[in-house]
Order: sequence, then C-alpha cells, then structure tokens
Amino acid sequence: MTREQRTQLWVAGIFIAVIIVITLIAAFASSGGSTASTTPGFTATQTSPITSTDHARGDATAKVTMIEYGDYECPACGEYEPLVQQLYQSYGDRVLFVFRNFPLYQIHPFAMISAQATEAANLQGKYWEMHDLLYSKQSEWSTNASLSPADVVSKYFNGYAQSLGLNVTQFDTDINSDAVKARVQSDLTLGNAAQIDHTPTFFINDTQIPNPQSLADFQKDLDAALASSTGSTSSPQAASTATTTAH
Repeated sequence: MTREQRTQLWVAGIFIAVIIVITLIAAFASSGGSTASTTPGFTATQTSPITSTDHARGDATAKVTMIEYGDYECPACGEYEPLVQQLYQSYGDRVLFVFRNFPLYQIHPFAMISAQATEAANLQGKYWEMHDLLYSKQSEWSTNASLSPADVVSKYFNGYAQSLGLNVTQFDTDINSDAVKARVQSDLTLGNAAQIDHTPTFFINDTQIPNPQSLADFQKDLDAALASSTGSTSSPQAASTATTTAH
C-alpha cells in the first residue's frame, strides 16, 4: 500500500468518525436530553402534553415537565414516591411535576377507589394532601384483600379525609360520583394512548423514560433535559394554566 493510499484511508476514517459523533449528538438532542433511546430493548412512547385539567406542582412556567402515571395501590409506586418527593424538593422551581391516574384495577382491587379518593379530595382543594397521604399510608389500607372498596372508604379513607379537614359527608358523596369517575377515566385513556403497561411510568417533556433505578438516575435525566435548548414539548400556555400547588 502506498503512502498516498494510507493517507486516503486515514482521512476517510476520520470523516466516518466525525459523522458518527454528529449523529449521536443529534439523536441525544432530539430526545430532549433523555437517555431513553440509548437503553437496550426500550422504545420510548409519547404522552399528551399537560393541560389545565392536570394535577401539577412546581413552577408552572418551567421548561421541563415530568409526568408520572401511577397507581396508589401499586407497591412499586409506593417505593418510588419518596424519590419523586425528593425531586420535587430539589427541582420544584425548575420542573413542573404532574401525576396522572393509571389504576391497575385488574390486579389491584383498591386501585380505582383510591384514585377516586384523590379526585374527591381535589373537589375540596386537597388533592396533593390526599395523594401524599395515600402513599405514606399505603401499607395500612391496601393489605387486607378481604375488604371491599366501600369498606376501605369507611375504615380508612373517611378518616384520612377528616384528618385533612375535609367535609366527610361531601367526600363520601363525591368519591363515587360520575364526575370523579370520569376524571379518573380521562387519565386512563391518556395512559392507554401512551401504551403504558406498568406503573409507575415516567415521561420527561412528554417522552417516556426507562424507570430510573435511583435518585441519581432521575437527576441525570432531568439535568440533561434542563441543559437541552429544546425545553419542554408541552405547550407553555397549557402548562401555565395547570393546577399547581406549592408545598
């Protein structure tokens, strides 16, 4: 091989390497900084952008959003909840956090009624308080399979409602109302459209991410999204009118 041929091969190799690097950077940027596309065997799906009907906390003008589809009876969701709370405390001024109901009622007998409990509490302005309480007391109300959903309400949820200062009579009426059931079903419809098959499932800027295994993994994904120049794919107008609560 002549010196000229070796030089041509060397130049071609550098050119190919540069193309590969540019392609990887472009793929990373188009994912909003998410690591989802680089996880073997994982195909990210999209979910609907945040609207005024969503339950959100954090800064409504944040460029980054994190949506969780969860089930209050799901043990895995209960285990993830402390991590999500830590993220909210750390990123609350930079990330808008949203929770959408995705009760796996086929396998969790109290999943639907617990989702309805948060929506009933929401009608009295205590959504996040009931949300947090159901997760912190999950082992208390979710372990007795011999109870009916009505039993869980009377034995546990009414007491939780009272502790939050709710009108328990109104809570009892609202929890099984058509409006509350429709609200839960609306979230379920969005989750089904996003092809969710487990809880919790997380989306950053409307793009699904593989479930992080630690707080550091969550932080890596959120920091990457924050560093991205693309910002949130959600409509700023929709996010600004989302139901936000700071606590």
